[in-house]
Amino acid sequence: MGKKRGKSSKKTLETAVKSNPKKPLQTVEVIIRKKVLGEAPVEQHFVVADGRKLKNIIELADALETMSEEIFRHHVNEAKNDFSNWVKDIFYDHSLAEDIARAKNRLETQIAILRRLVKELM
Repeated sequence: MGKKRGKSSKKTLETAVKSNPKKPLQTVEVIIRKKVLGEAPVEQHFVVADGRKLKNIIELADALETMSEEIFRHHVNEAKNDFSNWVKDIFYDHSLAEDIARAKNRLETQIAILRRLVKELM
């Protein structure tokens, strides 16, 4: 879906340039920060069972450090994986969401997130 939008924007830009050849070409630089490093809107912050609110994936990695096993199992068990779903649905990072879903425990979940964050920062 995003690719189609990008292509149509490019065609629109090319059409505009071709239709007005006297106008000098301008270079536009667009910097997009990866969604994985961004912040969720307030209404989509993750509310942990202990009351903490997480606004981004970095905070999730930090929370996993001190989270009790009981709280972790409340969010991650055979029936569901709230962390994986949040990453997929809010940050649209299906790859990280799959890595989180495959993790067998709190530490593996944290490691999966930290690996991805390091990769994004490099």
